[in-house]
Amino acid sequence: MLRTLAVTIFLAALVLVDCGRQVTPNPPGVGNGVLPGFLFVRYDTANPMDFTNVRYLIAFNTSGNGGVPYTNAYNTGYVNYSFIITVAGTNGFVAPQVCQIIRQQGGGVTCQPEQFSPSQVILTLNTNGSNTEFTLMFDRRLFFGIPPASPTPPPPTTQPQSNWTFNFITTDNSFHPLDALGIGGPMDTSFNVPLPVSTTFDFLQQLTVPAGATRSPNPNAQLAGGEIINNP
Repeated sequence: MLRTLAVTIFLAALVLVDCGRQVTPNPPGVGNGVLPGFLFVRYDTANPMDFTNVRYLIAFNTSGNGGVPYTNAYNTGYVNYSFIITVAGTNGFVAPQVCQIIRQQGGGVTCQPEQFSPSQVILTLNTNGSNTEFTLMFDRRLFFGIPPASPTPPPPTTQPQSNWTFNFITTDNSFHPLDALGIGGPMDTSFNVPLPVSTTFDFLQQLTVPAGATRSPNPNAQLAGGEIINNP
């Protein structure tokens, strides 16, 4: 049985899509280039996306501890989750949401939505014309995060480290994981591609879902891979 992502963590990030922003493709002066200080993500699925019934997540660990945000987060206390970017929609309106994972001193975890301007998160839907791809370019300064209350809780700090990890995850509307990068699909704990964000890189092949990987029973949630480009 698939492990469940905790509702208390993802609720704020995943269901408040009506408060998000839809950004038009290719803002003037940007084109297909990656702006300095931005990270570009191309997110590919094996079949057409269904933003009403499937949530498309990009989970990041900016703490520098090298741990990957896997779908078993509910069982591990979200130790390798710092931020989540979610692309989903209702009533035909699709928007990105940015959420910071904050650990409470008394135990438990909350997910705090971050506010951002249209120039800080640039979402372009259906970039390949087949509705199996979107691109998202965002300002890495968003991951400086929300200043924590005193005393300071555990990482992520307000200054992310220079080596991040990440994962692509799809879930249903009940927040059950449907798929993830790596051979194990929704149960995978092998995928690990570090992101040295202080350098320029373009990772493409590293994100491709390997042949023979476990597949989600929901075809709209099946991941194919993608690309991540960094401009320091």
